[in-house]
Amino acid sequence: LAVIDAIGRKKKILSEKKGPVLLDTITYRFSGHSPSDASSYRTREEVDAWMSQDPLFKFREELVKAKVADDSEFEGVLDYARNLVTKICKLATDDSVSPRIRVYQLRDGIFEAILDKFYKDPTLIAYGEENRDWGGAFAVYRGLTESLPYHRLFNSPISEGAIVGSAVGYGMCGGRAVVELMYCDFMGRAGDEIFNQLSKWQAMSAGLLKMPVVVRISIGSKYGAQHSQDWTSLAAHIPGLKVVFPATPYDAKGLMNSALMGTDPVLFFESQRIYDIGEMFNPDGVPEGYYEVPIGEPDIKKQGSDITILTVGAVLYRALDAAGMLEEKYGLSAEIIDARSLVPFNYEPVIESVKKTGRIVLVSDACERGSHLKDMAQTISELASDYLDAPPVVVGARNWITPAHELENFFFPQPEWIIDAIHEKILPLKGHKPVANFTANEQLRRNRFGV
Repeated sequence: LAVIDAIGRKKKILSEKKGPVLLDTITYRFSGHSPSDASSYRTREEVDAWMSQDPLFKFREELVKAKVADDSEFEGVLDYARNLVTKICKLATDDSVSPRIRVYQLRDGIFEAILDKFYKDPTLIAYGEENRDWGGAFAVYRGLTESLPYHRLFNSPISEGAIVGSAVGYGMCGGRAVVELMYCDFMGRAGDEIFNQLSKWQAMSAGLLKMPVVVRISIGSKYGAQHSQDWTSLAAHIPGLKVVFPATPYDAKGLMNSALMGTDPVLFFESQRIYDIGEMFNPDGVPEGYYEVPIGEPDIKKQGSDITILTVGAVLYRALDAAGMLEEKYGLSAEIIDARSLVPFNYEPVIESVKKTGRIVLVSDACERGSHLKDMAQTISELASDYLDAPPVVVGARNWITPAHELENFFFPQPEWIIDAIHEKILPLKGHKPVANFTANEQLRRNRFGV
């Protein structure tokens, strides 16, 4: 009621154009900061003390005192809610109503590779924010707490610089570490540790010091400007780092196995958009045993003959949608290649594909300006100039700040964008009506304004 009253008074000030106004509201968050927050930093007594002042309970007491309603009426509302939720939960767990099929997900591939290495390498440790007890911020480590002692899997302070810096020191002392940055956007908090320490010590010591450190970096989605950025291009620019970005469960397990076998530092990027995706490409699924996917080798995910689409990360699945539309509407067969790694990168499979198709589009969720795709496009132009019917085209995110979740479809590459880019810059498609503007004039305009 106090909030309603305050907002009413402030709204009047605004409607009279006497603003701005500041509304300072005191509240208490009973749940965690996010779904991955176990709230272990608060005592039960603290929560109970605030719960005793919960306005929902207080308001109920005041309504009863004012004889607006009886206690029994409120209990009836609560009973109805309890019964409804209980009924829904029973239906959800009843196999005859809601049959359950366990899908092997991308997060499972990462988990299996790391767990296997824990049993083989006694020096391996893993840590980061909320890695233990909660199973990691995105459930990749679910089950590891029960498998490992605390000194091998533990939670770190909220300090990305300390996370990576301590891993560098541990690696220099002969240990192997897997550390996690909860969001790619937080790489800046560990900038020197990643770009000047992790990347360089092995080379500066002429190989006397090893750096067997894997930094898991999760790229966000739907969390806005400071939690949804793809900074793989920054990583790819720094010599001394291996940079990988798997998009399938099979590749995630195989690449993590490879990363954990060497002594080179590896930045292992993961997309929150596809943690729960199943294996769609390997006909035999994900092998139960050990295997490796070589770092630096791209993989053809779909054979085609008319145009090549090279993807980095989660956009693989949007490229597949675009390929379906190209085939259905325009009779074009797209060959889709998943880069899987940014550094190192074997261009030979891509050049062979371009020899066949004569055309290529490169797609990534990274902002287009300064993206690693631009460098890849230049390299392809130099290596395949005799085979290209048109210059390579890059489709990336808009050169601006990541917007709110509701506007992400206007910011990150969509299947329609890929087709529009092909239509405008490579091959006119009969009857096609673009939804995104890829004209030369629009490209000039955006660059002029820096967006």
